[in-house]
Amino acid sequence: MDTIFQQKGKSCRMPSKEDAMRIKKRIRKFTAEQMEQLAANPFTQRVTVLRISFSLEFKNLFLARYESGEAIKDIFAEMGYDIGMLGENRIYNFANRLAIMAERGEMPTEEPLGSKLEKPASVDYNTMPAQQSVAAMQREIAYLRQQIEFLKKITELDNGRKSSRL
Repeated sequence: MDTIFQQKGKSCRMPSKEDAMRIKKRIRKFTAEQMEQLAANPFTQRVTVLRISFSLEFKNLFLARYESGEAIKDIFAEMGYDIGMLGENRIYNFANRLAIMAERGEMPTEEPLGSKLEKPASVDYNTMPAQQSVAAMQREIAYLRQQIEFLKKITELDNGRKSSRL
C-alpha cells in the first residue's frame, strides 16, 4: 500500500518496499567533511556515515512550519542544511515519517524517527556516570510520556462509548 502525502498542493507517493530497497542500496554516504559540517549545525543531534538524527527542537520547528504550508526544502535550507548534501530522499522521508507521527497524535522525541521506545530497565541512576544517567532518565521520561498519551486516548475512547450509550 502506498502512502500519499501532500507537498505544495501535489500528492506525492512514498516508495514501495521494493523501491525502498533499491533506494537503500543507493543511499549516499556522508564524507568526513560533510559529517563535520552537519555536526556543526545546532539542529543536528547525531550524524554517522549513513544517517543523520535531528534534535527535538528541529523536529518541533520543522513540524510547525510544515503544517503551516512551508515547502520541505525551504525549511531545511532556512535551518542551515544543504539539500544537495542531505539528498531529497532523506528530507522527504523525514517529513513523511514526522507527518505520520503527527497524524497518529504522537509527539516527536529526541529518539531518531522510526525507532520504538522500549520499556526502560530498572536501573540505579546513582551508579551511572552523569551523562549516561541523564540520557537514561530522558529515555524513561519519553517512554512515560508516550504511556500517558496512550492512556489519554484510551480514556477518551472509553468516555466516548459511555456517552453514546446514554
